Amino acid sequence: PNPRNIPWCFINGSAPTPAPTPVPPPGPPGPLPGCQIWDGNHCQGDQIETAATFEANRWYTPLAGEADYQASFQDYGRLVAYAHVVYADPSLQSASVEIRATHKDKSTQLTYNFGGKSQTTNTATFSHEQTEPLVVSVSGSDGSRLELEPIDFHWNAPAVRERTGDFRGGQKGAVVELFGWPHADVEAECKDLATMGYLGVKVFPAMEQLMATEPFQNNINPWYFMYQPVSYRLQGRMGTRDDLRKMIHTCRSLGVRVYADAVVNHMAGGGNDANTHHRNPGAGCAKWGNKTSSLLGGHSPSYTQSFTYTVGTRTGKQPLQEFPAVPYGPLDFHCERALSSWNDPLQLNAGWLSGLTDLNTEREHVQERIAAYFTDLIGIGFSGFRIDAAKHIKPEDLVGIFTKLKRNLGGALPSDFFTWLEVLLGGEADMLICKGESGYNYGSGFTAKLAAAGFTASEIEQVKTWNSGYPKEPEKGIDECDIGKSGTRRTVIQNDDHDQQMPGSSSRDMQSSGCVLIKGCPDNDHRNFEVMLFSNPPGSRDNHNDYPIRTVLSSFYWGKGGALGIPDGKSDCALCTTNCGSCQGMPLKRAHNPASKGYDKGDGEYTRVHRDAVIVAAMRAWMGLGNPMSEGVPVVV
Repeated sequence: PNPRNIPWCFINGSAPTPAPTPVPPPGPPGPLPGCQIWDGNHCQGDQIETAATFEANRWYTPLAGEADYQASFQDYGRLVAYAHVVYADPSLQSASVEIRATHKDKSTQLTYNFGGKSQTTNTATFSHEQTEPLVVSVSGSDGSRLELEPIDFHWNAPAVRERTGDFRGGQKGAVVELFGWPHADVEAECKDLATMGYLGVKVFPAMEQLMATEPFQNNINPWYFMYQPVSYRLQGRMGTRDDLRKMIHTCRSLGVRVYADAVVNHMAGGGNDANTHHRNPGAGCAKWGNKTSSLLGGHSPSYTQSFTYTVGTRTGKQPLQEFPAVPYGPLDFHCERALSSWNDPLQLNAGWLSGLTDLNTEREHVQERIAAYFTDLIGIGFSGFRIDAAKHIKPEDLVGIFTKLKRNLGGALPSDFFTWLEVLLGGEADMLICKGESGYNYGSGFTAKLAAAGFTASEIEQVKTWNSGYPKEPEKGIDECDIGKSGTRRTVIQNDDHDQQMPGSSSRDMQSSGCVLIKGCPDNDHRNFEVMLFSNPPGSRDNHNDYPIRTVLSSFYWGKGGALGIPDGKSDCALCTTNCGSCQGMPLKRAHNPASKGYDKGDGEYTRVHRDAVIVAAMRAWMGLGNPMSEGVPVVV
């Protein structure tokens, strides 16, 4: 009691302790001060998994009405989904479709729409009566809604027209890699590819991929952005899903198979995402905004942990790896680790290659999602695919993915299907190919795991390895590094490849046994190496049967000043909107040119070497076809 209201400090005796002022609960953290950036989720020791606590960082995508939202984000801030297609049997004439959806609020009731018919169950069955791509969406009782990519069923792709030649049902032949060719130009080229005698054409990554309106290392939309996925939607730089479907159907009708370039080891690089706030303390606190994508009319949301300093509006936490249109969340990625050793299996598998966000392919969900993507590729009409950066996916994980793909395709791989794994070799060839018992092996160790998983001998031959030892040391790309013991049927060979073209690249050491055309190789030397590929490839003992799949790169020259874009019109500096002073671009050039004789030259010009009359003649002789001149093959001479 203190009726006179005398301050406690003037009253004799002990004063009562006042009740402490309540401390308000901490609010969500705001942007980091100064030039700090988040440093969570970096691997410690042999750790490779992202800690389970980081699942709380998910759902970073803004909702409608929030800052940075755009219509192409749909309701990915609270709902994600994808289509899981399983064919009933290997004839691929009927299939079940399951929409695998996750809502942020698990109490939300979901409704599924298949081709205009709504239902509360997430599965429906279809057969050849479904003659158009299936439109699918999912809606929540809270008003959320997603429209997914249309589903293409394999039965709607035309059968590959039979042609004269030793094609062996699609298991022998030459595949042209049309680097940087838009889908429409590939479609226009397919008539000549068919009459020249090529088995097929490989296109470059067709999924939604990284794009930007600001130069990256002075280049506007460099070619390697194609290898940074934003989602598995078939909405790539080279054309839309509709463009792709039209091209594939045209080529198959002409007898030309089409092969994809599948990027499934990683997603986009750290800091190359939809977040509008990035900064780099190591570069004077330089700031930059968001990247976009190849999706027309907007881009899918995508987030990484790198170079970030803000928090999610609703999570109050730093962003982590999140690609909702796949969908992948934080736990679907390995924790961040630099890849600094090429002989350490842990780093090869879990390291972030050049800063690319590395998928945790050990996870069941990741394997299922990759298998569903591969199933979509087969559904739209691809006959197979190259797997980029395959040596950074643990062999056991690849077996798991292929096992799930085989299940999705009715229990067997299609008879004309093949795939080839990019396994670049250097000093680690012993581990990766030669010694099957190494524990991280894509040779006999890998094939033994495929056999144990139920793959037949013929199916194992369909899962091939790209031979990076060819042409100098072809045995290095062969199982157990022993051509006499293992043969050459499970390997794909090629002279120059697109990765080698990069200035400073040392991905393959061909020395005098091969050459890279656009790095100053004389035309005639390059032509001779391509002819050797078909007439007398190093390591062959029976040219008629050895190396049944051989690929020819038809590329383009870099632009003026060494610009590393693509002459498709999307590397033109006219598209630049930010920091454009140092932009190096490449103007549009038409890829398809029916008057080309091959070996076309010039800054940003397509090479079209696959049209060279001498190369075509060598390829046709290998395939048991007639002389191109006497057969009326449209090769310009």
